[in-house]
Amino acid sequence: MAIEREEAIVLSRTRFGETSLLATLFTKNRGPLRFVVKGARRPRSRFGGRLEPTHHILAVYYRKEGRDLHLLSDADLLTSFSGLRGSLLRLAHAYAIIDALVGLKREETPAENLFRLALHALAAAETEPETALEAALWSFLLAALTDAGYRPELARCVRCGRDLRRSSARFDPRAGGVACAGHGEGGLLLSPGTIGILGGLATGTVREAPLSGREIAEGREAFRRFFEEHGLGRTPFRALDLLAPRARKG
Repeated sequence: MAIEREEAIVLSRTRFGETSLLATLFTKNRGPLRFVVKGARRPRSRFGGRLEPTHHILAVYYRKEGRDLHLLSDADLLTSFSGLRGSLLRLAHAYAIIDALVGLKREETPAENLFRLALHALAAAETEPETALEAALWSFLLAALTDAGYRPELARCVRCGRDLRRSSARFDPRAGGVACAGHGEGGLLLSPGTIGILGGLATGTVREAPLSGREIAEGREAFRRFFEEHGLGRTPFRALDLLAPRARKG
């Protein structure tokens, strides 16, 4: 049993026994790991309020080789992202980031780049204007999918290569992205505005900007279908679905 010290993002926590917790952390070097946190719910616990979801901590833990449950012995709070808790919309976007992390990195695999992307996204969720939060979240999801080797094609037709950033298109997660009217069969119909935003964010030619209700609904449904098709764990937007409608399937 080796002792480790590394940065981590708190993903979730649940009660365990009379006084302890089970916590899932996204560690900088190893990705998501599960921990027993003994005595964390006692009034004078040294963990205090450090293990809240979205908190950025320095974790000290005992890692048990070949086991899926480890022991967290200490945690120092590095960044609380306290501004998230002053806005339901900001907090919902932060939870979308957390939900994406759960499926995008497998346990015991290198995670430093995805960890850095997540910290940057949480900071954006805390500080960006609320009208720019959706596009900032999409930028993170596209960067994280690229890091995990799952980046969809969102600017050109996956079959003929035609530039689609000013056109309507069908999003087909099984084919790996968008297809033009001549080559698209089935899939989710995306409006020119949604295609333009997604393609621009994917290629870095569009910065975070306010999105319409239609663009938000269509974009979320496209991401949701892609996550489901490729088995990437829980899809994002569970919290955000309470604040905006889903796109109708088509």
